[in-house]
Amino acid sequence: MSQANPRHDRVAVSLSTGERDALAELAARRSEPRATTAARLVRSGLADAGARLDPPPKRRRGPAPAAPRTGDRPETATVPWLPTTACVAAVAALTERYPLDLRAATNLGSADRAGAERLAALSVWRDQLDTGVHPDPRVELLFSDELARTGRWLEERSRKRR
Repeated sequence: MSQANPRHDRVAVSLSTGERDALAELAARRSEPRATTAARLVRSGLADAGARLDPPPKRRRGPAPAAPRTGDRPETATVPWLPTTACVAAVAALTERYPLDLRAATNLGSADRAGAERLAALSVWRDQLDTGVHPDPRVELLFSDELARTGRWLEERSRKRR
């Protein structure tokens, strides 16, 4: 019988079939377990309601950093937070979380590597904030500022492509 972390209690949540399917779909897009996605949604809802929260458990999702293959030059090795599958899921989750700020991200083409990498970097930053890596609230303000700046940058690029 496994024991839960004494700092974290487990709770059961009843979901309709549609809610359960939506949760499973979101978890699949984020490449994480449904329980982790559900916990993120609960924490986000509590934070939005003004609750003071303890730091969340250490991050458990995402691929383990790959060891560089022999013969790879440092400039050709992929950084751990940019594997294509994880990048797509992270960018999708970020645009779902901030639909107004990142509305131009829906026009992001698959060839726009600069836009995808910028959004992937923001998604890593958001995960770090969500997991308590940056306890200083000023870092949240910096993130919000960069999010708005990236949204404007994407809108400008979208206008130039038309």
